[in-house]
Amino acid sequence: MIREEWELTFDAIPDLIAILDEEHRVIRVNLAMADTLGVSSESCIGLQCFAAVHGDTCPPDFCPHSKLLKDGKEHTSEVLEENLGGYFIVTASPIYDEKGKVIGSVHVARNITKRREMEDQLKIALDAKENLLEELKRSNKELEQFAYIASHDLQEPLRMVTSFMKLLEKRYKGKLDQDADEFIYYAVDGAERMQKLISDLLTYSRITSKSGEFELVNLETVLDKSILNLTVSIDETNARITYDSLPTIMIDPSQFTQLFQNLIGNAIKFRREDTPEIHVKVEDNDDEWIFQVIDNGIGIDSKHKDLIFKIFQRLHEKEKYPGTGIGLSVCQKIVERHRGEIWVESELDTGSKFCFTIPKMIELNQKNI
Repeated sequence: MIREEWELTFDAIPDLIAILDEEHRVIRVNLAMADTLGVSSESCIGLQCFAAVHGDTCPPDFCPHSKLLKDGKEHTSEVLEENLGGYFIVTASPIYDEKGKVIGSVHVARNITKRREMEDQLKIALDAKENLLEELKRSNKELEQFAYIASHDLQEPLRMVTSFMKLLEKRYKGKLDQDADEFIYYAVDGAERMQKLISDLLTYSRITSKSGEFELVNLETVLDKSILNLTVSIDETNARITYDSLPTIMIDPSQFTQLFQNLIGNAIKFRREDTPEIHVKVEDNDDEWIFQVIDNGIGIDSKHKDLIFKIFQRLHEKEKYPGTGIGLSVCQKIVERHRGEIWVESELDTGSKFCFTIPKMIELNQKNI
């Protein structure tokens, strides 16, 4: 792929992207960032980002790039960027040299102004109309759920896109060879899967009225797709994932992909210092399948076993374990739609076993559920 084609790919991404060095200087910006600033891409090169975006002489307190330079870790902030026209979720991912030293970062800023406006309008509406009909309340909650699910569960594919862009910048600055085709392919593939995930989540948010059809699917195929979506986290933690021979059953495949991805993703996130080990087990229990996702993580205090499935409930500080606290609530909704039950068996420092059932009778007439 020639350089012009790579630039077209880089500039076609709608999120605002900037590549920065250790001194906060701009190495590269995409077309979306330049257009938002009202300047050309070339005129940004060499400027310090806080000067170009904020007109300041030093980085703001929330600057994720400053935090990244201190600890070498990825940082995400939700901020009001008035010069960019609204609220943004800004993620800074580190760029390393050949010796593993942080030499800069890839900044990705996603505009969430419309979502924030929707949340503010929803709050005003709920405060002003306490006697709204129950159906309207449920509809508003699902819209709110979708917004939070999108911001939480898109992290994996988004990190995959930025990681491969980081490889392009690190290895091919100034020239491209045949290996670049593979890197760009993965970047584009990650973006496409991110778009598909948004579509699937939108379908799920309308589960009561426009749910996806059930299909006869081999669960190993679904599980493999979930694992693929978690590639970056698995590689970063050297997580080992194994599973039993899984059955072929009638399910909504997009929702089951999300179910496995949430449970395995949580097992990786809430890990101890040991290498994460996750095993997916299944038992044939006469009239139902019993699935278990077993990990060796930090475990859960028994008094919180019911609390964790409630929407937006968190047991840990978000600085230590990022997320909205909605993942397990999503899992519960998916399992309940499949006429099953979900629960956890765990104690602190002993790992966790998340179990859920799928009745076999559901396979007889599942299309219209």
